[in-house]
Amino acid sequence: MLDMDRIELQKNLNYYFENEGLLLEALTHSSYAYEHSKVKAHNERLESLGDAVLQLAISTILFGREILSEGSMTKLRARLVCEPTLARIARQIDLQSQLLLGHGEALSGGADNDSNLANAMEAVLGAIYVDGGYDACLAVAEVLFATYIDLAIDGKLIYDHKSYLLETAHKKEFTVDFKIIDQRGPDHNRCFTAAVYVDGELAATAEGRTKKEAEQGAAAAYIEQYRNEEMK
Repeated sequence: MLDMDRIELQKNLNYYFENEGLLLEALTHSSYAYEHSKVKAHNERLESLGDAVLQLAISTILFGREILSEGSMTKLRARLVCEPTLARIARQIDLQSQLLLGHGEALSGGADNDSNLANAMEAVLGAIYVDGGYDACLAVAEVLFATYIDLAIDGKLIYDHKSYLLETAHKKEFTVDFKIIDQRGPDHNRCFTAAVYVDGELAATAEGRTKKEAEQGAAAAYIEQYRNEEMK
């Protein structure tokens, strides 16, 4: 029997397992299995299966949603079946609270680690596939990924804002430059301010704990500002 929290997880998935042991396996990190000799299985095999099934499910959904070229489908699928998207979905269904982690992995923040969450999310989808078949997995994926599919099709599912802005600048033939215009605080707690200049004009600024984070924030701020202006 699974505890009440895992019943809640199944409710969040809108899928209830016939074989609840599959869900338990999907939530078991290898570090936990290593520390508990009675645990014979962890989630890596289900993760591998889940990745393959999810690739097919997302391709099926995209094929039915839009008339897209092969290249467009491939790019959209890559943005959807990736660590950042999977980790976000995992957090939305509170998957992190159900991960079974080894002591050291748990102490180091493993329950909030994007890689662990993404892997577990794929493992859960793999478990659903084994338990209920492809149609069951497809139905769950359609709901969990719905918002992200809309964002991807609209070109708004972006994780690397700086690269996206530089690519857009190249395509549309305008110039983009990033500069760190301020830094303050002690070495162990620095705060950087980055500015993005478009065609030589200051377009947006943002702060971050690292130069990279500040530049990503400035790029994101400009992209959001540009979209808002487009909508006016």
